[in-house]
Amino acid sequence: MANPIVQINVSVTNPPAPSKLLRTGAIASQGGTSLTPGTYSLLTQNSDLTPLLTAGKAIASAVWSGGVVTVTTTAPHGYPSAETIGLTVAGMTPAAYNGTFQATITGTSTFTYPLVSNPGTATVFGLVTDADVAELIAQVTTFFAQGKSASVYVLEFGPGVPADGVTALNTYINANPQFFFSYLVPREWDTEPTFKTFVGQFNTPSALVKFFVTTTISTYTNWTSLNSCVFAHVEAPGLPATEFTCAAAFYVTLNYNPSSAQQVSPLCFSFVYGVTPYPTVGNSALLTTLKAANINYIATAAEGGLTNTMLVWGHMLDGNPFNYWYTIAWAIINLDANIANEVINGSNNVLAPLYYNQPGITRLENRGAQTLRNGVSYGLILGQVIVVSMAQADFVAAINAGTYAGNAVINAIPFASYTSANPSDYSIGKYGGLSAALTPARGFEQIIFNLNVTNFVS
Repeated sequence: MANPIVQINVSVTNPPAPSKLLRTGAIASQGGTSLTPGTYSLLTQNSDLTPLLTAGKAIASAVWSGGVVTVTTTAPHGYPSAETIGLTVAGMTPAAYNGTFQATITGTSTFTYPLVSNPGTATVFGLVTDADVAELIAQVTTFFAQGKSASVYVLEFGPGVPADGVTALNTYINANPQFFFSYLVPREWDTEPTFKTFVGQFNTPSALVKFFVTTTISTYTNWTSLNSCVFAHVEAPGLPATEFTCAAAFYVTLNYNPSSAQQVSPLCFSFVYGVTPYPTVGNSALLTTLKAANINYIATAAEGGLTNTMLVWGHMLDGNPFNYWYTIAWAIINLDANIANEVINGSNNVLAPLYYNQPGITRLENRGAQTLRNGVSYGLILGQVIVVSMAQADFVAAINAGTYAGNAVINAIPFASYTSANPSDYSIGKYGGLSAALTPARGFEQIIFNLNVTNFVS
């Protein structure tokens, strides 16, 4: 038809692709896999790790002398020269040669390790592997003991001392910012001074990086309470070799998938599986001290009449719950994506273009408000969302006065006010008048109940 009665104009608005950053975590390996240093592989189940594990190096000879065993491998072992690293020797006869030792690398095919007693002449020669292999297996085993809903990456840095691993991680993050949200690190990193210095650069809300660290009763006091990016965990004494307790909490956090149908529950008191509770008998004072220092541990849920094992307390070292920082990261990621989406779609919408005017500012603010409403429905943000339009100084004053306490509020400075105060911003299409305040939702951690008992008097 030359003159149709109805003409349909179509404009397509594309939603932003959901960010997967908050569900993306890596287990840091130092020689546990055959992956090229600086590369990673996705694990969706235990068996995915097996083909990645470093193969043992064949031993050609082992000689004991003066409390030291000198080992020669049949081929170059690949361990960094002149460093002392954890190595596991197995398959030797006599069996006294076997075990995990801090070995000193003395050459391309040789290393030594301390052994007090002479085990005798070696008659059968076994294999040597990096001690990180056993730890990596324990990390992955404990991770997937929690379930199969979350996946995890293994990120290889190559064999070496903890300082080498920290340097490699620093290089990786600088080259790949915001690729992984969280990292589960080897136990040895707990006492590495350069690691403590390294994590200090991520103590800002916008850093979007968290570290899961295994510490000990004798070393946890070396950590500073300012570390908002560190989740520190103390393991129970006498763990089986197949357990890496901190991997359980690591799984819970990577299994968060916020939606109105799957709200984010508090990390504190989360059920965990395949891990050992810290003994409570005789340790009441110690556990109270750990809580005060924001050190996490595993306990039983017996107080609630449950046989489950659970995580206590779910805090970062700065004292805030993990969910507090998770909510902030979620808000940063989604506000950025959704408002940018509105701007880009608005430049491609012939029916409703987005212009730098009051309706355009209102449109951006409403998109931000909807993002915060999602956060409320996902169990992340407290209260309800309030939309206001006022001068920034007045908005800050209202926040400080507690006007919007217990709610989330988003403000957009009106077009006329903003452009009058910032005329050069309009000429370059820049608007800096959006701001918001929110309170992350959190769970109960301590209940005080007052019970008054009396004898009845007539």
